[in-house]
Amino acid sequence: MPHCIVEYAKDLETQIDLNELMTTTHFSIFSSGIFEEEDIKTRLVPYDIYRTGTTEKPFVHVTLRILPGRSEQQKDMLSEVLLHHIAAMFNSDIAISVEIEDINQQSYRKYVV
Repeated sequence: MPHCIVEYAKDLETQIDLNELMTTTHFSIFSSGIFEEEDIKTRLVPYDIYRTGTTEKPFVHVTLRILPGRSEQQKDMLSEVLLHHIAAMFNSDIAISVEIEDINQQSYRKYVV
Protein backbone atom coordinates (compact mmCIF):
# COMPACT_ATOMS: atom_id res chain seq x y z
CA MET A 1 0.00 0.00 0.00
CA PRO A 2 2.62 2.62 0.71
CA HIS A 3 3.09 5.22 -1.97
CA CYS A 4 6.67 6.44 -2.08
CA ILE A 5 7.36 9.63 -4.03
CA VAL A 6 11.03 10.51 -4.45
CA GLU A 7 11.49 14.11 -5.55
CA TYR A 8 14.99 15.08 -6.63
CA ALA A 9 17.04 17.80 -8.29
CA LYS A 10 17.35 16.91 -11.97
CA ASP A 11 21.05 17.84 -11.76
CA LEU A 12 21.58 14.57 -9.84
CA GLU A 13 20.88 12.57 -13.00
CA THR A 14 24.51 13.03 -14.04
CA GLN A 15 25.82 11.96 -10.61
CA ILE A 16 23.83 8.84 -9.75
CA ASP A 17 21.95 5.98 -11.35
CA LEU A 18 18.24 6.76 -10.98
CA ASN A 19 17.32 3.08 -11.04
CA GLU A 20 19.66 2.60 -8.10
CA LEU A 21 17.97 5.47 -6.24
CA MET A 22 14.55 3.93 -6.89
CA THR A 23 15.70 0.43 -5.95
CA THR A 24 17.48 1.61 -2.81
CA THR A 25 14.39 3.52 -1.70
CA HIS A 26 12.01 0.69 -2.54
CA PHE A 27 14.04 -2.00 -0.76
CA SER A 28 14.69 0.25 2.24
CA ILE A 29 10.93 0.39 2.77
CA PHE A 30 10.64 -3.37 2.32
CA SER A 31 13.59 -4.08 4.65
CA SER A 32 11.72 -2.33 7.47
CA GLY A 33 9.51 -5.41 7.74
CA ILE A 34 6.40 -3.23 7.90
CA PHE A 35 5.18 -3.75 4.32
CA GLU A 36 5.05 -6.53 1.75
CA GLU A 37 7.20 -5.75 -1.28
CA GLU A 38 4.36 -6.20 -3.78
CA ASP A 39 2.38 -3.48 -1.98
CA ILE A 40 5.08 -0.78 -2.23
CA LYS A 41 4.70 1.74 -5.08
CA THR A 42 7.80 3.84 -5.73
CA ARG A 43 8.15 6.67 -8.25
CA LEU A 44 10.67 9.40 -8.95
CA VAL A 45 9.87 13.00 -9.84
CA PRO A 46 12.65 15.31 -11.12
CA TYR A 47 12.71 19.07 -10.65
CA ASP A 48 14.48 21.26 -13.23
CA ILE A 49 14.04 24.44 -11.25
CA TYR A 50 14.51 24.49 -7.48
CA ARG A 51 16.14 26.34 -4.62
CA THR A 52 17.46 24.88 -1.38
CA GLY A 53 17.54 27.65 1.18
CA THR A 54 19.88 30.29 -0.21
CA THR A 55 21.63 27.89 -2.59
CA GLU A 56 20.99 25.56 -5.48
CA LYS A 57 22.30 22.58 -3.52
CA PRO A 58 20.85 19.41 -5.01
CA PHE A 59 18.25 17.58 -2.97
CA VAL A 60 16.35 14.35 -2.54
CA HIS A 61 13.05 14.43 -0.67
CA VAL A 62 11.14 11.22 0.03
CA THR A 63 7.46 11.34 0.91
CA LEU A 64 6.01 8.06 2.06
CA ARG A 65 2.23 7.99 2.24
CA ILE A 66 0.86 5.11 4.31
CA LEU A 67 -2.46 4.02 5.76
CA PRO A 68 -2.90 4.88 9.44
CA GLY A 69 -2.12 2.27 12.06
CA ARG A 70 1.67 2.29 12.26
CA SER A 71 3.20 3.40 15.52
CA GLU A 72 5.36 6.49 15.85
CA GLN A 73 8.30 4.18 16.58
CA GLN A 74 7.72 2.33 13.27
CA LYS A 75 7.54 5.61 11.37
CA ASP A 76 10.68 6.91 13.09
CA MET A 77 12.59 3.71 12.28
CA LEU A 78 11.40 3.82 8.67
CA SER A 79 12.52 7.45 8.28
CA GLU A 80 15.96 6.61 9.68
CA VAL A 81 16.38 3.57 7.43
CA LEU A 82 15.41 5.56 4.33
CA LEU A 83 17.63 8.51 5.23
CA HIS A 84 20.63 6.28 6.00
CA HIS A 85 20.39 4.18 2.83
CA ILE A 86 19.84 7.15 0.51
CA ALA A 87 22.61 9.22 2.11
CA ALA A 88 25.04 6.33 1.57
CA MET A 89 24.60 6.80 -2.19
CA PHE A 90 26.14 10.28 -2.21
CA ASN A 91 29.64 11.66 -1.69
CA SER A 92 28.84 15.31 -2.34
CA ASP A 93 27.01 18.19 -0.72
CA ILE A 94 23.30 17.33 -0.87
CA ALA A 95 20.14 17.92 1.16
CA ILE A 96 18.19 14.72 1.90
CA SER A 97 14.88 14.66 3.74
CA VAL A 98 12.20 12.08 4.50
CA GLU A 99 8.58 12.63 5.47
CA ILE A 100 6.02 9.98 6.38
CA GLU A 101 2.35 10.92 6.08
CA ASP A 102 -0.79 9.03 7.04
CA ILE A 103 -3.28 8.80 4.18
CA ASN A 104 -6.79 10.01 4.95
CA GLN A 105 -8.62 6.67 5.03
CA GLN A 106 -11.98 8.41 4.69
CA SER A 107 -11.19 9.71 1.22
CA TYR A 108 -8.68 7.12 -0.06
CA ARG A 109 -9.93 4.87 -2.84
CA LYS A 110 -8.16 2.13 -4.75
CA TYR A 111 -9.20 0.31 -7.90
CA VAL A 112 -7.05 -2.34 -9.57
CA VAL A 113 -7.94 -3.46 -13.08
